[in-house]
Amino acid sequence: MKSSKQWLMGFRFSFTRYVIPSLDRSHAGFYRCIVRNRVGALMQRSSQVQVAYMEGFVEGERSQVVSQGEAALISPPQIHSFPRPGITWFRDGRKIPPSSRIALTLDNTLVILSAVAPDAGRYYAQAVNDKNGENKTSQPIILNVESYFPSEYFLKYLSVSECFRSVWLSTLTTDSTELFAEHPQFVKEPDRHITAEMEKVVDIPCQARGVPQPDIVWYKDAVPISPAKTPRYRVLVGGSLQINGLLPDDTGMFQCFARNLAGEIQTNTYLAVTSIAPNITAGPSDSAVIDGMSIILHCETSGAPRPAITWQKADRVLASGSVQLPRFTLLESGSLLISPAHLSDVGSYTCMASNSRGIDEASADLVVWARTRITNPPQDQSVIKGTKAAMTCGVTHDPSVTVRHIWEKGGAAIDVKSSPRLRLDSNGTLHLSQTWSGDIGTYTCKVTSVGGNDSRNAHLRVRQLPHAPENLIATLSSSERRTINLTWAQAFDGNSPLIRYILEVSENNAPWTVLLANIDPEASSVIVGGLIPARSYQFRLCAVNDVGKGQFSRETIEVAAYNGAGQGVYSPKVTEWTLQGAYQIAFRKNSSSITSANVDVLNPSARQYTATGLKPESVYVFRLTAQTRKGWGEAAEALVVTTEKRARPQPTSHPVVPQEEVQARSVLLSWEPGSDGLSPIRYYTVQYRELPDSNWTVHSASVNHEASSYVIDKLKPFTSYQFRVKATNDIGDSEYSEESEAITTLQDAPDKAPTILSVTPHTTTSVLVRWKPPPEEEINGILLGFRVRYRELRYDRLRSFTVRTVNSPSANWAELTGDIYLYIYVYNAVGEGPTSSPQEVFVGEAVPTAPPQNAAIQSSTATQLDVTWDPPPVEAQNGDIQGYKVQYFDVLQLDPKILLSIEISQSKCTFVKSCSGFNEIFFYSTAPSAPSFIHFSELTTTSVNMSWGEPKQRNGIVEGYRVVYEPCTPVDGVSKVVTVDVKGSTPLWMKIKDLADGVTYNFRIRAKTLTYGPEIEANITTGPGEGAPGPPGEPFISRYGSALTLHWSSGDPGRAPITRYVIEARPSDEGLWDILIKDIPKEVTSYTLNLDTLREGVTYDFRVIAVNDYGYGSPSAPSPSISAQKVSPFYEEWWFLVVIALVGLIFILLLIFILIIRGQSRKYTEKTDSGAHSNCTSLPLSHGEMVRLDEGRFPALELNNRRLSVKNSFYRKNGIYTRSPPRPSPGSLHYSDEDVSIKYNDLVPAESSSLTEKPSEVSDSQCSDSEYELDPSRQKTHSFVNHYISDPTYYNSWRRQQKGVSRPPAYGYAQPDTVPQGQGTLFRPKGSRTPTPSLLTSDNHSQHTLYRPPSSLGTSAQVPATGFSSFV
Repeated sequence: MKSSKQWLMGFRFSFTRYVIPSLDRSHAGFYRCIVRNRVGALMQRSSQVQVAYMEGFVEGERSQVVSQGEAALISPPQIHSFPRPGITWFRDGRKIPPSSRIALTLDNTLVILSAVAPDAGRYYAQAVNDKNGENKTSQPIILNVESYFPSEYFLKYLSVSECFRSVWLSTLTTDSTELFAEHPQFVKEPDRHITAEMEKVVDIPCQARGVPQPDIVWYKDAVPISPAKTPRYRVLVGGSLQINGLLPDDTGMFQCFARNLAGEIQTNTYLAVTSIAPNITAGPSDSAVIDGMSIILHCETSGAPRPAITWQKADRVLASGSVQLPRFTLLESGSLLISPAHLSDVGSYTCMASNSRGIDEASADLVVWARTRITNPPQDQSVIKGTKAAMTCGVTHDPSVTVRHIWEKGGAAIDVKSSPRLRLDSNGTLHLSQTWSGDIGTYTCKVTSVGGNDSRNAHLRVRQLPHAPENLIATLSSSERRTINLTWAQAFDGNSPLIRYILEVSENNAPWTVLLANIDPEASSVIVGGLIPARSYQFRLCAVNDVGKGQFSRETIEVAAYNGAGQGVYSPKVTEWTLQGAYQIAFRKNSSSITSANVDVLNPSARQYTATGLKPESVYVFRLTAQTRKGWGEAAEALVVTTEKRARPQPTSHPVVPQEEVQARSVLLSWEPGSDGLSPIRYYTVQYRELPDSNWTVHSASVNHEASSYVIDKLKPFTSYQFRVKATNDIGDSEYSEESEAITTLQDAPDKAPTILSVTPHTTTSVLVRWKPPPEEEINGILLGFRVRYRELRYDRLRSFTVRTVNSPSANWAELTGDIYLYIYVYNAVGEGPTSSPQEVFVGEAVPTAPPQNAAIQSSTATQLDVTWDPPPVEAQNGDIQGYKVQYFDVLQLDPKILLSIEISQSKCTFVKSCSGFNEIFFYSTAPSAPSFIHFSELTTTSVNMSWGEPKQRNGIVEGYRVVYEPCTPVDGVSKVVTVDVKGSTPLWMKIKDLADGVTYNFRIRAKTLTYGPEIEANITTGPGEGAPGPPGEPFISRYGSALTLHWSSGDPGRAPITRYVIEARPSDEGLWDILIKDIPKEVTSYTLNLDTLREGVTYDFRVIAVNDYGYGSPSAPSPSISAQKVSPFYEEWWFLVVIALVGLIFILLLIFILIIRGQSRKYTEKTDSGAHSNCTSLPLSHGEMVRLDEGRFPALELNNRRLSVKNSFYRKNGIYTRSPPRPSPGSLHYSDEDVSIKYNDLVPAESSSLTEKPSEVSDSQCSDSEYELDPSRQKTHSFVNHYISDPTYYNSWRRQQKGVSRPPAYGYAQPDTVPQGQGTLFRPKGSRTPTPSLLTSDNHSQHTLYRPPSSLGTSAQVPATGFSSFV
């Protein structure tokens, strides 16, 4: 079973499946499904997942030489593929078909028997994966065939079938085990249910057969059984399992797996240890729950076998091992979870525990209360001082539940009995009469009941007349004459915004008049000009709000005398009051009637009053009113307690923390205030302590005096705390309140990663990882285990990470396979903690983990040093030491250099350094420093260009860089870590295109020489940034020939003008955007690009991004997909070129035909004219004189000394026999040696002969192309036909004679012994295959001698020359 490829199911499902969303090669393997319930667990037979893939051919171009005549075996290049691909061989671009000499072996080796020279060439292997349709073509394999033959050459042909038979037999011998594997079959299986008693011995049978013999493996509840760990379990010979001394824990599902090379099978049984009857150890109790909340009815049992739990309500089964109704969940412990509870869930619930020994049950009643809710909450109000206010608080609740209303003001409870102005109705409405400014505040209605609690807030604002402005001061203006500046301090606005100020003036004690009636309410000064010298002025100011006009301020007057000489001396300041009467103060006991109040009238200038004769420890009501000429104003009222016993406040009530307000790192603490000690509360102090033994610690000493709750933060997760509160007034501190109940904060993800102690190769293929868990206080909960995240180190391509879960909190090691890159983190019930620092390790002979020991140096000469050392410790060598590298550097340059490498057996080396400044030597680390910087550019919503600088200290040759990036917060719940290895020291940049928009990524990079150095990191947030442009309009595309034009509209420019546009493109099937065109002017809203810049035949999407000074903006919507297939013009289409070629060919043929016709007609005319005037008796015959035409313009020839059999000639043309043109009767022809005088160049003399015509025998059934019969009495005869067909002019002149034309005399042919000079000859130029006639004039001789080449002198019949059959 692959631990990384299994899934667990802890609940009952009718159907489930495991979905692999994005399949890759790492998912290939065997999978098992484990089904688990309270009874036990079962494992499904393994299911194999095979992932089809094919990589490229591994090998490059290669050559192969074979001797001619030997067999050539061309093996296909290696290719990584699954399943095994089909191989097709090609030579020089052509598929190689199988034949009796060429075939393929079972391993796709190309066999060429008896290789010959034409077999040489370039061979290619094409691999096709029939599962995913991929195909790859290898590099060429060049076959050279040497033409070397031994002196005694002997080639034995081996048939292809014999060759294949030998190969098949060798394969069969080596792999016979796999070819003849037989699937396992069970011989003995256990019963489906086995019952046994405690302390007894039980045998569970399981035997199987197969080829090879199957291995038997036992599992209990899906966990492998190890007899070494559990000695009571023993696997017998044959495979059966024996269990000694049965215990109740042995109850469960047992599975037997039989496996061999052909597959696996499994059988299972349930073992029940039935010695203990069921017993409910902790049954359910009567409970109550609020509607919508969750409740657990407990039911804990014991027994063997483990009892089956069934929950019932009346006769209805709610939950069991096979039944589970919605909202009712049977927990692993046997308890029943009802979530959420409904009003219909009221009733009696029964827990029934049963096994084979009996039944036990327990019942309890459940009460469900309707949730108490405030349905008519109080509303914010604003009333005028002295009027009434009513705060509603309507509630709906369960009829059987008693509801209590509690009103609070500013967090303090309101006692309605303490003031006659307050009244609380039974429906929860709070009434306030004679409202005043002390009633202003936030009122909270709290409803408490066993059916739930609820609370709502509302604010009450009491508006009143504004107070008089204070500190009204008049000062003489220093810049203008007869002008004063009035300034004042703004007073209380009466809880309603001021509308204006009114300024009144009185000149020389005259009545008050309004000077300025609408002064800005925000003003605090005004300039008054145009005053008359030597007069007194009084000014007063009042404020106005929506309630009315407030009291006037106190007046200030100043008198000054003016004359022409200037300003006189000011008189003393005089203050007058606007009050025309006096202040009136009344006081009485709070419990007495208004009529019993004591009333005093005070002087208008009075500002304090002392009341005497009061009784101690009594509550008095004081009322103060003022009078003007207009009458009495409103009264101010206050309650005063006469006492000398003012004290520290009383402690608050018992503080509580509602469970729903408990978080992992904070809680909400609530309390009820105690007595204030007849002195206002100034603040509260909150303390906390960790349980069980920590001291009390102050969390805050400045909690608002009006608060009754406080959020305590910065707590530790999964930690128990207690809290207490004290109050402070002017007298001192109260005692601390009672300690709250102990509460435990919730769990949180771990804060710290485990510490990796060592990562060392354990075997040649495995790695042993050891770690130390983080401190317990950093786990923040219950440690469930560890997770090791690792991936294979393959530099050819990136491998995905694999997570290995170790479900044991006490584990401190794990064994992994392969060369890996890993890190570890812990997890609890909430989540995973941070990862440890990554580690790399290589199996087999890994890099030594310790340096050489006891390094020493001594000077042997002035320019020579001897360095000695001991090998690293054996446990740190990690393989056989192959050698050492000694590094040195000049202490003035600090630039390390590798000096030399020496063999393993050496532990001493001698080297020379002639630098005068060299006086020390070090064993220097070869890891480079961190890259000098990280820079980001071209940041879009999905991509960024990342560049970096070389390490300042390379410490060797930089072999590459490792770039790691990941989102700082999970994206769609997934946090993907991507690692990219950049080989080589350049380039120092890369384009990353798989980012998500608006996400902050962390980039890390480090350089590598012999090993990786430290890393540098930086964060970058993908666009669009704040102020960047909005998306342009969706682009549309127009196409013209081989060019595409994108059109778009401008979008929101953002906080700065658009500076340019960028076009991104992506293949429609890949999904990764990349910048195609960078710098498009801002004024442009269209762009034309040539299809040559795109891959032909690929479909692309395009989008446009606007850029301003704030960066790249949001991209537009993608354009419609369009193919980059070029549209060729019609004149480049193949059909047009074919038509043009055919038309040209027709014209050429027509021209040739016309020229031939014209040329032949001219020749016929010339030869006809020359033939008509020839002298046959005295002159040598020309070509035209050798024939005469009959009426049908066909030549009439007479042949002697040769019998010519001419049959009706037919010839085949295009598969059809056609009759030759009409010819004259051969009987009228006579040909003799004396009739023709012709000479051939380069011909040897031929013997004299004569031709005599053979009687004509014409037979259509016996005709053939130009048949000839030689007279048997003549051995060496002249071939007239050969002469005739050699020159086209002969058969072109064959025409039917016209009527009336006399025949020339018959010609005779005779072969003389010698050839005189001047005699006419037939000759042909050297190198020409066509005889050319030449006429030589001779007066003395009328005979003509014919020469013919030696090839024409044979006695056997000659094959007619080419072209003759179409003429005869």
